[in-house]
Amino acid sequence: MNPIRLIVSDLDGTLLSADHALPSSTATAIREYVSRGGCFTLATGRPFITARPIIQQLGLDLPIILCNGAVLAQANGMPLERSGISLASLYNLLNAADQSGLDVLLFCGDEVQTLARNINIAAYERKEGVTCSLFNLHEIQESGTEIEKAILLGPVELSRRLFAEFADRPPALHSSIAAFQSEDNYLELVPGQVSKGTALQRLAATLDIPLDQVMAIGNQLNDLPMLEAAGIGVAVANSPDELKQAADYVCGASYSEGVLEAMERYIEAVDPQFSKLYREAGGMRNV
Repeated sequence: MNPIRLIVSDLDGTLLSADHALPSSTATAIREYVSRGGCFTLATGRPFITARPIIQQLGLDLPIILCNGAVLAQANGMPLERSGISLASLYNLLNAADQSGLDVLLFCGDEVQTLARNINIAAYERKEGVTCSLFNLHEIQESGTEIEKAILLGPVELSRRLFAEFADRPPALHSSIAAFQSEDNYLELVPGQVSKGTALQRLAATLDIPLDQVMAIGNQLNDLPMLEAAGIGVAVANSPDELKQAADYVCGASYSEGVLEAMERYIEAVDPQFSKLYREAGGMRNV
């Protein structure tokens, strides 16, 4: 097995706990791993504004994959690469989603926009630590704005059905937009040519690290492309079966405990002291 030089982890449902917090024991283990010369970074569906607290807590300095691969940014948020979706092209889909009772989130730079405030948007704002601004749906028909991604928030089967319905209607979306499920009630729309996998390939090339020396860790189907791109693809225990079947390793533990489990299993090959460091930081025993 090739030594792992770079670890790339998803955030929500993977590195973060079930209540979307980063356990201090996990942060300690990662910071100490990096201090020993290891490379660690994030690949998240979040924009920089909501990923920033975790980046700062970990003290990361490598580029970060944001918005499901639509943005590759420096650790300070400065974009290195960015792909966008024409907002006007989404009008018919977003209008249908709104009429069907789905909530809509749009992501552009550090701004998150929504159509109306309600209990679902309030829950999103609490989870992400962000305040959404409002946008007028009908004004986007003539908009020249590009966004990094959109989220259809609500029953995913309904979101998928609407996306499939509008994918082939003018303007055709099927070739320009990709749809990923990132949480139980999130269908994320990103530029069709990007994913966490393509962004991971660009990141590894930037760092001059071969992909077979990269470990990627995730918990949802939007993580599948990066698990397939990495030398070692890891699914934490709280992942759907489809992701587990594609993974090289399935953790016995969930969330951040699973991340530490995977680190202990694969990093010990190049740093035997990591097992001790992992246990001292509060990792699972006898996994």
